[in-house]
Amino acid sequence: MTPVGFDRVTFSDGFWQKIRAQNAAISIKNVYRRFEETGRFAALRCQKQKEPPHIFYDSDVAKWLEGAAYLQREFPDEEVRSIIDEAVNAIVENQLPCGYFNSYFQVYEPDKIFTRRTEHELYCAGHLIEAAVALDVCGVNGRLLAAMRKYADYIYLRFYVRRDAGFTTCGHPEIELALVRLYLHTGEKRYLTLAKFFLDERGVREEEIYPFADRAYDQSHMPVRMQREAAGHAVRALYLYSAMADVGRIAGDEQLIDTCRALYRDVADKKLYVTGGVGSGWFGERFTIPYDLPNADAYAETCAAIALALFCHRLAQTDNRAEYHATLERALYNSILAAESANGKGFFYENPLEADARYAKYANTIPGFPHKPLLQRAEVFGCSCCPPNLVRFFAQLGGFVYGEEGEVLTVNQYVSSQVSACGIRLSVQTDIPFSGNVDIRADGRGTLSLRLPAWRTFTHCEVDGKHVVLQEIDDYAYFEVEGSTHVKLVFGMQPRFVYANERVRADSGRKAVEYGPLVMCAEQADNGDELFSVEIPSLENAVVSCGKDFKILVPALRLRTESSLYGYSAPQKQPFTLTLIPYYRWANRGENDMQIWFL
Repeated sequence: MTPVGFDRVTFSDGFWQKIRAQNAAISIKNVYRRFEETGRFAALRCQKQKEPPHIFYDSDVAKWLEGAAYLQREFPDEEVRSIIDEAVNAIVENQLPCGYFNSYFQVYEPDKIFTRRTEHELYCAGHLIEAAVALDVCGVNGRLLAAMRKYADYIYLRFYVRRDAGFTTCGHPEIELALVRLYLHTGEKRYLTLAKFFLDERGVREEEIYPFADRAYDQSHMPVRMQREAAGHAVRALYLYSAMADVGRIAGDEQLIDTCRALYRDVADKKLYVTGGVGSGWFGERFTIPYDLPNADAYAETCAAIALALFCHRLAQTDNRAEYHATLERALYNSILAAESANGKGFFYENPLEADARYAKYANTIPGFPHKPLLQRAEVFGCSCCPPNLVRFFAQLGGFVYGEEGEVLTVNQYVSSQVSACGIRLSVQTDIPFSGNVDIRADGRGTLSLRLPAWRTFTHCEVDGKHVVLQEIDDYAYFEVEGSTHVKLVFGMQPRFVYANERVRADSGRKAVEYGPLVMCAEQADNGDELFSVEIPSLENAVVSCGKDFKILVPALRLRTESSLYGYSAPQKQPFTLTLIPYYRWANRGENDMQIWFL
C-alpha cells in the first residue's frame, strides 16, 4: 500500500490541526530562535569561530529546514521563508566544488574529511538531503536539492566507486533512508544503489566504534540480514530498520523484509513501553534486554518514538497490517505528543513513565549520581535533535493518515481532514481522541477501507442512515462507494485497565489506565504525594470529564501506614477520588510527581 502524500491531505479544525497550527505559529520560530542563539545557523556560513560548532549542528538545522518546508505549504510565513532562503544560500555558497558540505569539517579539519566514522558526517548529509527533497516537493526552494544531489554524487564517488574513504558505513544511520528518498524523488538509480550498498556493508567487517560503546550501539555488530533482536542505540537502530524496510520493498528483497518483520516483533512484543516509547536504557540511549522497561528511569528518547513511527509507516507499505498503524498511533498520542509542552516551546528529550520530583531534584544536583530524566521540558539541549524532529514530524503528519492501492482508499489514522484518491473524494470529521465519533462523507466510485482501532470496546456503524453490521477483515472494514456515501462510526471508548506481561519487573502487580488511544496518568498537582501507593480497585464508577481539560475521575484508595519506618500493622486504605489526565499533558504545571502504573 502506498501512503497518500502529506501534500494531498488537507486538515480541518480538530485536535491535530490545533497542534499543527501551533507548530507553525510558535514551535518552528522558537526552535529557530534557540538554534540561532546557540550558533547552529551561523555555522552554515563556514567562518571560523572561537568555539567550533558541534559535529552534528548541520543535522539540527536540516531537520528544522525540512519541517519549515512542510509548514510553508500550508502556513506560509514570510519570516520563516526568509530564514529558509538565507540558510539555503549559506549552504550553497559554502559547498566545496566537489559537492561536500559540512560546517565543521571543511572549516576546522578539512584534512580529516571522511576519515572518522563516528563523527556524523553522513548522518548530517542524510538530514540535509531530506530537507532538500522536502523543500523541492513543497515548491519552497529548489536550490538545496541541486546542491545535495551534487553532495550525494560525491558520496557515491568516494564510498562506492573509488572506495577510498576512511570508513565504509556511518556510525549513525540516516544516510540510507535519505538516499532512498532522493531516489524516489529524482528517479536516479545510483542513489538506491548507494543506499543498498551501505546496508549490505554494515556489520560485515570491524570498523571504528565509539570508545564507550559496543558494536551493537551503532548497528555494526552483525550483517543487517542476520539481525533478529533490536539492539543498540534506539534511534540508530530504527533509522536503519526504516531504510531496510524501504530498500527491501523497492528491491523486492524478501530476506530484508523478513528481517524487518522479525525486528518489529522483538520491539513490539518485548521492548515497547505502553506509551509507545522505546529504548529503555539511559547509557547508550539504547534497547536493553527483553522486558526491561523501568518507569522512573525510562530513557524513551523522543527521537526514538518518532523513528519507531517511521519504521511502522514503512512496514505498512509492504504488508498493510493494522497492527503497524496501531503501534504508530500508540507512539503518536502518547510518547511523541508528550514530548512537546502545551505552549509549543518546550521539549522533552527523555520521556519517563513515572516521576518523583523530590528525588530527581536531589539526584540531579550531585555530580556522578545515577542519571534521572528532567521533569520539565527545555527549549534547547546541547544535543538538540528532538525539538526539530518533532517540528518536522507534526508538519508532515498528513502523510501518515491515508493509504491507496488500486481502487482502494484506506483510512489508517482518524484525523479531521479531506483527501482525494482512488476515485474518491473523502471528508473525515472526528472527535478522537476524546470520543470515538467519526463522520465520513465519500463521493465518487471505489472502495473505502477503514482501520478498526484495537482500543475500541464496540463498533456502531450507520451507512446512509441505516445501521449495518461490519464485515471485518484483518481489523479493516470495507465499503463500496458509488456516488455519495455517508458513513457514521462510533468506536466505543471507556476507561479500561491494561496490564503488563508478568516478566516486566517494574509493572508486576500493577495496572495502567487507557482511554481510546490515550494512556492516562496521575499528577501530584491534582492528587497529592505518594502516587506510587495508590490502588485503583475498579473503573466501574469512573467519570469521564470532557470539558476544557479532559480528565477521568476514578474512585481509588491511598495506602496509609503507621508513622514508624517499619511496623506490624497492615496498611489502611483511605478512599479518595483520583484525577487522571492524558500522559501527553503531564509536566505542564511545574515539577511534580507523576504515575502511570497503579496498584
